[in-house]
Amino acid sequence: MPKLPCNRLRCFAGLFSLLVLAGCSDGTADNAPQADAIVTQYEVSTLYAVESLVDSDYHFPAIDPETGATSIQTLERFDLIFVGYDAQTEPLEGIGLNLASFIPGTFTHMLAYIGKDSAGFAYGIEMNVTEEPNYRFDIGGLKLDGRLYIYCLGSDYGEQPCPVDDHFYGLEIYDYRWARKLQPELKASLMAHENELMATIRQDLVNDYPYQLPLRVGIDTLVTGIVQSVDDGRVNGADCTSYLLSLFEEVAGVCLDEARMSATDIRAYFLEDPLGQQAILPARFNAFTDEEGDVLMSDLLTRHGYSLLDNQPRESACEDGRMLVGMPLPDKVFNSPSVY
Repeated sequence: MPKLPCNRLRCFAGLFSLLVLAGCSDGTADNAPQADAIVTQYEVSTLYAVESLVDSDYHFPAIDPETGATSIQTLERFDLIFVGYDAQTEPLEGIGLNLASFIPGTFTHMLAYIGKDSAGFAYGIEMNVTEEPNYRFDIGGLKLDGRLYIYCLGSDYGEQPCPVDDHFYGLEIYDYRWARKLQPELKASLMAHENELMATIRQDLVNDYPYQLPLRVGIDTLVTGIVQSVDDGRVNGADCTSYLLSLFEEVAGVCLDEARMSATDIRAYFLEDPLGQQAILPARFNAFTDEEGDVLMSDLLTRHGYSLLDNQPRESACEDGRMLVGMPLPDKVFNSPSVY
């Protein structure tokens, strides 16, 4: 059992905000344009007129994670965009942490392309934290302010920026960005529910569908030493990966294979993978030990006695009724046999 640290509970907030750099109302937006109306960035970003977006190809300026070269990928509605940092990139300013080692895999964040406005600007959806998130503890553990966002990606080939740059986390902060498509059979099943998916996305935007951390950390964690993964579908919110997975699963019945990472594999990443062994929790976010200074994640899981635990398996809404367990991660989805 880990030693109960001094009064550092606020550090939890900082720690889990790093994972995102890795209750809904019943309201509806008024004055949303009709499907055949001319739609601009204002209608999309402010009135959430996502159902008015044109379903047309987007020529996406991707950056190859292996070579660093820029190339153009042709994206269709619901194609997935993955972004990440180079392992040699300096730690993020202000937090002193390298997410390339802290989050398993090459890619640490994901979003989905959903269409273009009348001027030809492309849009994606993503779960993210607010610009200056507040943190709080309740009976369910640590909560972090965040929601579903609609993100203007720019024009084809990256030739023109969006008319209004109103997004505080832009793709330009990442070293890599690459897209994947669902396998044809899965894509066909998904598109059979296109209207329901777009309507759900719009309602989630209107309702400020909430961000949920992928790990449960409560005050009891300091006593029990147990950190449990969270994957409860669309019930209580989601992070960037679980939002898209649960949207596809529960609205369209489409499941992606091998998209989650078990607690055992996450532990092995920090203890055995050369990059994971370098993962450091900066001193300012260390609420887990009495020792001052930075702490290796591997030390937290060994010397300090903390353990990772999978969520309780839950039955999916997919045709095969599979049981879902583990933490959804961008890199797992990127390497899933369900995408190419």
